[in-house]
Amino acid sequence: MIRVYNNKVEEGENLKVAYARVSTVEQNLDRQIDTLKKFGAEKFFIEKQSGATIEQRPIFQEALNFIREEDIFMVEAIDRLGRNYDEIIQTVNFLKQKNIKLVITSLPIMAEAIGNPLLDRFIKDLIVQILAMISEQERTESKRRQAQGIELAKQKGVYKGRPKLYSPTAKDPQKRAIYRSIVEDLKNDVAISKIAKEYGITRQTVYRIKKDYELSENGEHAKGI
Repeated sequence: MIRVYNNKVEEGENLKVAYARVSTVEQNLDRQIDTLKKFGAEKFFIEKQSGATIEQRPIFQEALNFIREEDIFMVEAIDRLGRNYDEIIQTVNFLKQKNIKLVITSLPIMAEAIGNPLLDRFIKDLIVQILAMISEQERTESKRRQAQGIELAKQKGVYKGRPKLYSPTAKDPQKRAIYRSIVEDLKNDVAISKIAKEYGITRQTVYRIKKDYELSENGEHAKGI
């Protein structure tokens, strides 16, 4: 079987392809990767990025483009396939159309054959739909609780907003150093896209740093007048 990845032609038999993701660079992927290895994963696609939709997860899109008919696609949990019910079902249908077996390592039944092929497909389709619905409900409830907590904090006057990952006052000294380096690049008119690629962050983060820096500079300038 021939496939193209990163402009390289690769040949080989059917693969066990694994996708692992966390939403921030600080989170650790070791547990996910160890579990996927135990299930025999051979090729890994690793993503450290939050995305409102699956289209905003470039590594996930790479994984879907890489897999071929009769490969096995492995994830730790069903929410790796999408951020809501529709996205998860969309991904599952895509895999089915390409005749790719889905393995969810946290759910053993999704890694085993039941016996009767028709019953196997029916039961697993049903499981996926139920889990997708539960995943979306949990996400909605989590957002509701978060919004409720923020509102209470605002009422008490103690809400300070989410701390910025990259700033001159970031807790992590490495993040402070990256912030200063990005500011220097911006001063030297380095392209936003180039900065984002070099530091492994989103363009939105670079724009936010640029805005914060410009505001602080304007504030300092105003004090000096």
